[in-house]
Amino acid sequence: MKFHAYSLEEILSNHEQIAKGILSKVRPLDYFQDYMHHGFYPFFLEKRNFSENLLKTMNMMVEVDILLIKQIELKYLSKIKKLLYLLAVDGPKAPNVSQLANDIQTSRATVMNYIKYLADARLINMVYPKGEEFPKKPSKIMMHNSNLMYSIYPVKVEEQDVLETFFVNTMWKDHKVNKGDKNISFMVDEVMPFKICQEGMRIKNNPGVTYALHKAEIGRGNQIPLWLFGFLY
Repeated sequence: MKFHAYSLEEILSNHEQIAKGILSKVRPLDYFQDYMHHGFYPFFLEKRNFSENLLKTMNMMVEVDILLIKQIELKYLSKIKKLLYLLAVDGPKAPNVSQLANDIQTSRATVMNYIKYLADARLINMVYPKGEEFPKKPSKIMMHNSNLMYSIYPVKVEEQDVLETFFVNTMWKDHKVNKGDKNISFMVDEVMPFKICQEGMRIKNNPGVTYALHKAEIGRGNQIPLWLFGFLY
């Protein structure tokens, strides 16, 4: 079964028709939680332990995409791996760079460089306030995709964090995502405010905001099913 990818503009302007077309063939919500847990990487199709496979892949990404490409000595590998683990355990928030530097016994500047390397390797995403970027400290560090959250520290995964990680990941390739203001989750391309809503969250509908709704099969107006943003790929 094949589906089209859609642009963000198409989804925003025509999401009801697009969703109806998809729903006539498949019910994405039947698979959405599985996707967020183990569907991002194609090797989920292999008959092997997914989490174990993903952890091996993550190790390879650190060793090849960071150590080899950035030409970092092998003796620093454990520090970078520990940093990734600490960032995952902390959840999506602004990093405490001084504490992280203390934890992995290096300088604050080196921590920021390692964070940038992890982002370049597509293991994390850095979310900044509008108008700011590296080398400033990000306002939020998120795992690059939700599968990483479940593999690194599955006992501490919060649903809202998973939903927001999914959303940022769908936008990451073609759009700029900044931290939102009060009552806004994210600002996309500096002009489009989005709020990511768990099931049952009360919404004070602001016509200037787009609401991405979890567990909604079909949307209406400025309220769009969260799963539909997965068709941006």
